[in-house]
Amino acid sequence: FEAPLALGTDTGGSIRQPGALTGTVGVKPTYGAVSRFGAIAMASSLDQIGPVSRTVLDAALLQEVIGGHDVRDSTSIPMKVPAMVAAAREGAKRDLSGMRIGLVKELSGDGYQPGVQARFDESVALLKDMGAQIVEVSCPHLEYALGAYYIIMPSEVSSNLARYDGMRYGLRVMPPDGVPQTAANMMAATREAGFGDEVKRRIVLGTYALSAGYYDAWYGSAQKVRTLIIEDFHKAFEQADVLVSPTSPTTAFKFGAKMDDPLAMYMNDIDTIPANMAGTPAMSIPAGLSDDGLPVGFQFIAPQKRDDVMYKPAAALEAALDERRGGPIWGSLKTPWLAK
Repeated sequence: FEAPLALGTDTGGSIRQPGALTGTVGVKPTYGAVSRFGAIAMASSLDQIGPVSRTVLDAALLQEVIGGHDVRDSTSIPMKVPAMVAAAREGAKRDLSGMRIGLVKELSGDGYQPGVQARFDESVALLKDMGAQIVEVSCPHLEYALGAYYIIMPSEVSSNLARYDGMRYGLRVMPPDGVPQTAANMMAATREAGFGDEVKRRIVLGTYALSAGYYDAWYGSAQKVRTLIIEDFHKAFEQADVLVSPTSPTTAFKFGAKMDDPLAMYMNDIDTIPANMAGTPAMSIPAGLSDDGLPVGFQFIAPQKRDDVMYKPAAALEAALDERRGGPIWGSLKTPWLAK
């Protein structure tokens, strides 16, 4: 490891999924709990900055430092920074008596890699052994979360990236010789050179969803689904203190294996997107290795503004797993390049 602590941005799981796939801890705080000032916006109602670390306690220490209200960020909310370090240290004692942990019915089971599901089930059993009460909860509208997200997110991307046209911000590429040197051609050349295929795909999809003829049918409907997802979480948190699921349905796939199949890549976001849609805090911790020898992530989701609630069971599970495997997960990873 080159650094003990790092920061990332999580719009649909881009902190938690890398954490799950690499055996590290990744945290998406409550939406607005950490300032986004200085970060280029992708999807303003979804983006959140958060910690990436080796341990739950390290993540708690970093989040307490970076958390708090910032008047320079219009999405920042005035909330007291939760006592996450204290919660993590309490969790390390491995006593979860009285805590209700909810298994989200829609976020496990069929379609999950067997090794991922096995590590998840084993981790749930450890939480129960430490005194937690395990309850099953249902969030019925989560089955629509992926589709709604991939309408809302590209719509906000197309709006936020419209400013990068070569006129005032960022890169400027002039048209090639023989092409009229007009503002329109300069904008086209700039955006062609500056945006990759996936960014262009999202801009086109978002522009389509926001167009006059499709706004209500696509973007408006997606926002209604988002409201239903938020209501699902509110009801779930009446039954459980914290919710759990796998972080990703599979372990890491080979580099480039899904580059030509965007839909397959989008499907890997199925577990992480709901927390972004609802603005709730969520974190992924290593749950062990799958049968293919690759890391598996275990996700905790807590109520809005109660980030501390997920740190206690996360630290408890981390301690129990470390004891069972005889040390931190990175000691078990088959990474020969680290030994060089």
